[in-house]
Amino acid sequence: MLDTNSQQQSSRGGTSIGSGIYVDVENLEPDTQNLVTDLLQSWPVGVPEPSKLTLFVRADHVELWRAWAEHSFGHLGVAVKGTQHFSLSGSKNSADIAIATNAIADLIAKRISHVVVFSDDSDFISLYAAIREEPQRTWTERDVPFLWVVTGREGTLSGTVKRFFPNRKLHIMARQDVNESDADPDDVHSIWHEVAQLVLEKVPIGAFKSTDCQQLIKEHWPSHQLSNATGARFGVDFKNRVWPVLERMGVQIKNPGKKPIQYEMTAAAKKSAGTRD
Repeated sequence: MLDTNSQQQSSRGGTSIGSGIYVDVENLEPDTQNLVTDLLQSWPVGVPEPSKLTLFVRADHVELWRAWAEHSFGHLGVAVKGTQHFSLSGSKNSADIAIATNAIADLIAKRISHVVVFSDDSDFISLYAAIREEPQRTWTERDVPFLWVVTGREGTLSGTVKRFFPNRKLHIMARQDVNESDADPDDVHSIWHEVAQLVLEKVPIGAFKSTDCQQLIKEHWPSHQLSNATGARFGVDFKNRVWPVLERMGVQIKNPGKKPIQYEMTAAAKKSAGTRD
């Protein structure tokens, strides 16, 4: 873990600075608010206390997230960065790049003492390497001021990252149930179970994307949150709520650890539900 004694003093007024938290909001949806709150309430042992919180959100949601963050964490320096989506399909890298550049800038300028990235994305190994190899600093491997926080959600961070990334620089949060208005997917009477049953019945055997299912859901539940969700939000909700049920039914992920996720409807899944393709 990181050394709390390595906290530095700001050049302005001698006030103590600490960790900067950089949150990939869309990647953690729909649980972001609860996850950020849990992280701050159960801060990892040995990591300097946070002094800055930066949220990376959709450009049109900046003011909404700023209002929430400033109300919830007014004791921290809060910043909300809008990530512009320039295409309908390939926007996820925009947030990754913004997080990396902001984190490096804050660290080099000594606005923070440590970088704490909160995301289940697998693209932050290069950020760790850039901090480790910064020529103006003489950190040892153990003392690199970086921590990568991920959730315990199934199938998010790739197994390769967990296998090779330094354990002391990776903090996996304990999986917790999130309080939401909709029922838990483990409940066989929940809406999520009904959505999974519909997908199982209507999607043919072979590869499919989460967004291939949206029109099906909209036809059956036009007012449900999934029916009108944006592409990125729909994919995250589908992965976190519908996929756990489909997985138990025999549906597979065709490209584990890669994005965009490709699911695969199997003959075994169809057979287990007594359906025909």
